[in-house]
Amino acid sequence: MLELKNAIIVFHYAEKIKSNLIIASSLLNILESLKDEEIAGAEKLLIAYFNALIQEVNIAANASGVQGFRDVSAKLEEAIEQTKQHNYANTAKLVSEAISLTTTSGNQAAETLKENNLI
Repeated sequence: MLELKNAIIVFHYAEKIKSNLIIASSLLNILESLKDEEIAGAEKLLIAYFNALIQEVNIAANASGVQGFRDVSAKLEEAIEQTKQHNYANTAKLVSEAISLTTTSGNQAAETLKENNLI
């Protein structure tokens, strides 16, 4: 029963984080198309979004004990630094890596839920 409960928690957070990372990727794509005078404000908003997402990822890591979520948090910290340096290609790469880590973290939980006919 405990394994099933943990699988639900991990799956829930993995899906939520993945959705937010996809949104972050979309916001980053928009940032790359902005004019010079628009970039400073857009960067601040993207960084604020990353910081909010880091808080959510840290909650997931604490609730589930999954190391992969801690790795996602580290990727997002790096993404903030790359954004501040206007290195959007590296930021996009880090967000993509975070999506992959999140997916990997949720895969075992998804399998457990499928085995129990819960998804």
